Amino acid sequence: MNVSWRRCVIVFIVYITIIFPVIRADTSQLPTCQMKDFHYTFTECDSSGARWRVQVPKDPDTCTGGAPHPPDRAPDCGFSCGAGEYLAVDQDQKCHKCPPGTYSMGGGIRYEDWTELPEGFSMLSETIDSWMDTQSNCNESSWHLRGQYIASAGDDCATMLVYTANLKKAGSVIFTYQYSDDNTIFHVYAQNDQCQTRKDSKTNRWPTTTAEGEWKTITMSLTSGLNVIYWKTMGIDFEDAGQKKKKLKPVLIKRIEIMGLAYTSECTKCSPGDYAREEGAHFCSTCEANKFSLAGSAECSDCTDTQYSGPGSGNCTERKPCTSKDYFSTNTACDENKKTQLTYKWIEPKICRSDVQGAAQLRKDGEKQDCPPCNPGMSFFNNSVCQFCPENQFSDGDKACQTCPGSTAPVYGMDFKWWHAMPPNMDSSCLSMTDYGCVSEQGWTPNGDNIHSGQGNDDDAYLILSLHTDGFRSTSGVFNGRPGTVGQVIFVFELVCSGNCGFYFMEEDSRESEVIESWEGNTEKMHFSYDVTKSGPRTFSWAFEKTADEDDYERRDANRYNADMAKIYTINVTNTIDGGASSCKPCPRGSDVKGCIPCPAGHYIDDQNRCISCPEGTYIHANNPFGKEACLPCGPGTISKDGVLCYSDCHFKSDDGQRIHDFSAHKGFHSVLSSPSFTAKGTRYFHLFNISLCGNEGKGESLCKDNVTYYSENSEDNVTSMLCRATIIPSDDGAPMSAQPVSLGDHLLAVTEATQYNNITVVGFEQKEKPVIPDVNFYYNSATSTTACTNGRASVISLRCDITAPDDGILELPVGCPDGTCDGCTFHFLWRSQHSCPLCTENDYKSIEENCYHGDQTIHYVWKEPKNCRDGVTLPDNIVKKCPVVTFEAQIAITVAAGCAVLLIALIIYFWKKTRKLEYKYQRLVQSSSSKDGELPTVDSCAVEDGDEDEVIFNDGKEKSVGFFSKFKSKVHKEPLDFEKKTLKELEEDDPLAMFE
Repeated sequence: MNVSWRRCVIVFIVYITIIFPVIRADTSQLPTCQMKDFHYTFTECDSSGARWRVQVPKDPDTCTGGAPHPPDRAPDCGFSCGAGEYLAVDQDQKCHKCPPGTYSMGGGIRYEDWTELPEGFSMLSETIDSWMDTQSNCNESSWHLRGQYIASAGDDCATMLVYTANLKKAGSVIFTYQYSDDNTIFHVYAQNDQCQTRKDSKTNRWPTTTAEGEWKTITMSLTSGLNVIYWKTMGIDFEDAGQKKKKLKPVLIKRIEIMGLAYTSECTKCSPGDYAREEGAHFCSTCEANKFSLAGSAECSDCTDTQYSGPGSGNCTERKPCTSKDYFSTNTACDENKKTQLTYKWIEPKICRSDVQGAAQLRKDGEKQDCPPCNPGMSFFNNSVCQFCPENQFSDGDKACQTCPGSTAPVYGMDFKWWHAMPPNMDSSCLSMTDYGCVSEQGWTPNGDNIHSGQGNDDDAYLILSLHTDGFRSTSGVFNGRPGTVGQVIFVFELVCSGNCGFYFMEEDSRESEVIESWEGNTEKMHFSYDVTKSGPRTFSWAFEKTADEDDYERRDANRYNADMAKIYTINVTNTIDGGASSCKPCPRGSDVKGCIPCPAGHYIDDQNRCISCPEGTYIHANNPFGKEACLPCGPGTISKDGVLCYSDCHFKSDDGQRIHDFSAHKGFHSVLSSPSFTAKGTRYFHLFNISLCGNEGKGESLCKDNVTYYSENSEDNVTSMLCRATIIPSDDGAPMSAQPVSLGDHLLAVTEATQYNNITVVGFEQKEKPVIPDVNFYYNSATSTTACTNGRASVISLRCDITAPDDGILELPVGCPDGTCDGCTFHFLWRSQHSCPLCTENDYKSIEENCYHGDQTIHYVWKEPKNCRDGVTLPDNIVKKCPVVTFEAQIAITVAAGCAVLLIALIIYFWKKTRKLEYKYQRLVQSSSSKDGELPTVDSCAVEDGDEDEVIFNDGKEKSVGFFSKFKSKVHKEPLDFEKKTLKELEEDDPLAMFE
């Protein structure tokens, strides 16, 4: 049984427990009802829309019986009085005007006093036990009554404000809300008497977010009959690993109107602080400052001279003695003599007394001084007002505007550093939770070297400073998938706060408003810059609130942070269409005299001011860049498109050229869902990752939706990129909700087998052994920075060859990081697929030869195991060839025998040459011997001189040579061997012929 049906059962049980005791009440001892004990009421409408007026006891427990008037015909069910009237049911059944001090909406009712929960409203909270491993309690989460508005719980529980209306005709519900935190889901819908939620867009709304301090109004259609209206909120601040959980801002509702009621039997009294002077009022007016009124008042009463009150007050407050915090200083605008003066003013409205002893007095104005120069790009006109220079002129703010020289163009922008008056294109405003929280509509005050948020406003007020521009001179561009910078917003500010104040920098175009950055608490003077990536008209705003804690401004007279303020010292917006120029820049050749013509996309400006196309394999990273160094090389594995971006065509070749991959099958839209996670309150959610691996020539095709039922076409804020993530929250009616879409990869950095690129390291999918086919890694980057990820988010998709995987492959998240990230900034994915394997080549198969059969031999071709490739080349057909005459074994034997023969011949030649050399040496000695027989000559050298070997003459006559070995052998037999060790030189000195004996 779902939650909606459970609610119906609870309502039925409550009805029975209340009605049943009344039915059983003992009436035997009660007195008979008199005429004064009766009152009129209408019966239920019949099928024709008719009804009757009958008299019934006012209190059935006080009397019984009696003689009431007979029933008479009542106005039809579709009848209702007009605005400012009521139906006199107990009298003539006609419409009468409301008396002074009251009002009526006719067939409707308005709720705007939230001091107590009005009749007909209830509050519920949900704890879905089936979603949780352990039960978490949301019973303490509820909407909070704040007097002028009602606020949601501001946590991650599902809390509902419920109103039940029985409409006699088709009507509507109109509510005014503030919803500034997109980490909260806000859903408004209506159910019928069968507890069925109406699905049409007119009764089922997902309100859009508002700016800080902004109120929006929505009208929803209702049908006749029972309507149960739900205002449901649930926080979805599902922080990533390593990111700090932040406090959620509640949804605020300050007014609810229900139209379509049958009639109004009595008028509603005006609330304290309001009044209705005339008869027939359909609304109450608010009392002015220093006046007050009680409930049901027709006029406002004045406070005494020693008292004060804000607009819409129900009482007056005594004024305290003035202090130095009750006035402020400011500079007057420049006069016709270019003079300004420091003056002091009371904070308005003045709520203190300066006529009592000890009270601070207003200081005297300063002397007149020369006005400072105008802001850059501006000049004095009529000696008093600073205005932007005309087109094609420039000024540093101190001199008059001058025309730019030839072949140059003005550098337009808005540069404000002097604040003696509100600059052009800029205005300020004050928004409050109540109608009386702002001193004036002018929120910010120029103050010489700064502009500050002013004083005197209530603590719940938003002080907004806005700067509008018609756009930027550079067109929006995409450089390698990353939005190019068309301009910058640079400002210096300071927060002087005693409490938890808030300061917000926002950007707004015709479609949406976005908070770029925010700060809380006392902040010293600091510098901030923001890169603008869209060239259309837009407004930049700075909003300040004295306290970011909603509980701090619960009281109507809260003014504890009166002296807190924000100060902005400088604001500089560059490259705008409007504004003024402080300097001129040289133009590329071909520009006209009115301004610079930008170079085409993918071109840079050389030193001769010519537009040159970037080299192949590079891309440009800025509009009108100067120098060839502005062309950056594409990452590995990517190709350049017209010098504008780098992308992958889903084909990859390894660095060694051995493997070629075709990932075309992975093109398109793919998704992977994380394991379930739970908030602190027990709400279950998932992270859905949508992937377009290669995109469409550098453009991402993944879509993540926000604040809608998933897969619905009525999305309000979508994210499209190469890789994105959305938070999915299950819903009771079976249709999950999608929220918080973020881009995890706006553009592709590289495709490589390397496990690290650009400070991004692949983790979570390591393999124990070195793989045969390395993973191919796709590296992505999203340049949008966050508080936790100052360099933006990054992602890696690792494609792993798995020939056994299904056709679509298997997408996995790291086991140790089930949400895809361990640090909240870098996300990792593994895609196991057969399409991740390289294409097959000739190196991926081998041949097998069969034995000869009938003189033929067959050669087969098979894939090497394990097979790690796909498609590519196919296996060759089998080959049949004739067997050789000599068998394989015989061929081996012949080869071995031939090798041995060659080795033997080589040894014979070697030893023969050795013997010839020794014989030659001996014959030389014999030829040079003395006359004495048997004596050998003295040996000068044992070495063979150059050329001697060619002149050898061998004796074959009577004188026979005595072999060396024969002499040596005879010597051995005659004399004993002497084993004393001597060197060859020592042996020659002792006896030159001893070595031959």
